[in-house]
Amino acid sequence: MSLLTNIPNYEYIARLQNELKNTPEDLLQGIIPALDQILLSQLPVGAHILELGCGCGHLAQQLNLRGYKVTGIDASKGLLNYARNNAPESEFILSDIRQFDLPPIFDAVLANDVFHFIQNNKDLTMAFKNVYAALRDNGVFVFNIPITDWLHETAQKNNFNIVSINDECSLIELFYYKQEERMWEIKVTGFELIEKSWQRSDTVWLRKDHFLEEVQSALKNVGFTDFNYYNTREFGETEDIACFVCQKTSLK
Repeated sequence: MSLLTNIPNYEYIARLQNELKNTPEDLLQGIIPALDQILLSQLPVGAHILELGCGCGHLAQQLNLRGYKVTGIDASKGLLNYARNNAPESEFILSDIRQFDLPPIFDAVLANDVFHFIQNNKDLTMAFKNVYAALRDNGVFVFNIPITDWLHETAQKNNFNIVSINDECSLIELFYYKQEERMWEIKVTGFELIEKSWQRSDTVWLRKDHFLEEVQSALKNVGFTDFNYYNTREFGETEDIACFVCQKTSLK
């Protein structure tokens, strides 16, 4: 199975992602309160959740602790090695999100900071189609995605960086916006202390901003007719990102 092209390569910085990104503390302050508002309050304990781009499994573990059954999908072997340790009650699958094929057994599907790295509308539609097929009737799909309509006029002024650090690891992400391409080039440099020696890793990620109408059209094309979207600033985030909440309406 081929994996997504142009997605972030985490294999050399899996440890850094595990220790510095989406830690339990970060999740409890950020995404968990938002999910409580828009999804978890509607799901019964024991509901089965599919998490796309599950990474190191920190969110899966928080959902496990709240009584949910979680299956995670990610394209990185390195990240999934950590996920299986961090959330041992969950099942994890190495897969391309455009190609996975799962039966309709999930009450909800989550994708946090995953569709940021999808480069075109065809791939976005393919992933949405797989999600729709995996949901039970009346199941809910929640995801976030950068929207060009909200960002492109000011993005050039907002090049920025993110630095994450602890005693043995650091991760530096430098964001540069290419307006004509609606693309962020993210230059990533990581350092980790291994046997008293600092080792450096470098990579470049590409994040695409999508038109709101394209996202809505892709959802409708695969069968989602009942959906709403919010600006994540409503949940305390500092960037204008769209959060979609979609329901697979029963045809019965």
